[in-house]
Amino acid sequence: MLSSRLCRWLKGVGVSAAAAHTTYRAWKSAEQWEWEAQQADPDGGIGAGFIEGALATVALVTLVPLLLWAGMRLLRERDNHLLVIMGWATWILLNTQLAESSADKVETELFFAAFALLGGFLSLFRPTAPEG
Repeated sequence: MLSSRLCRWLKGVGVSAAAAHTTYRAWKSAEQWEWEAQQADPDGGIGAGFIEGALATVALVTLVPLLLWAGMRLLRERDNHLLVIMGWATWILLNTQLAESSADKVETELFFAAFALLGGFLSLFRPTAPEG
């Protein structure tokens, strides 16, 4: 039988990996949508694809914390504050690296594996109630 900490770590790894992949695919799809909107209206100037680009950015920034929280709650784990907050901050830093460089699929998957392992580690920490 797995200990509860190991089980929580495995859940954290799985949820973090799923959140990273889902968010990345949504972001890439929205970027493709933005590019197609720009190509459909090349004379549209700066405004062509603006809404699509804004949606891509919103998806990139907001999906990970939502998916981390929802995934852990679906797996009946509570007190995931550190995972959600630090996972979100790590995701933002990670994506500045992915956006600035032309990361290939292997490099991207290695970043996601590191994110998932960090998510598992962060899921182990729970806030403690003050004594007194």
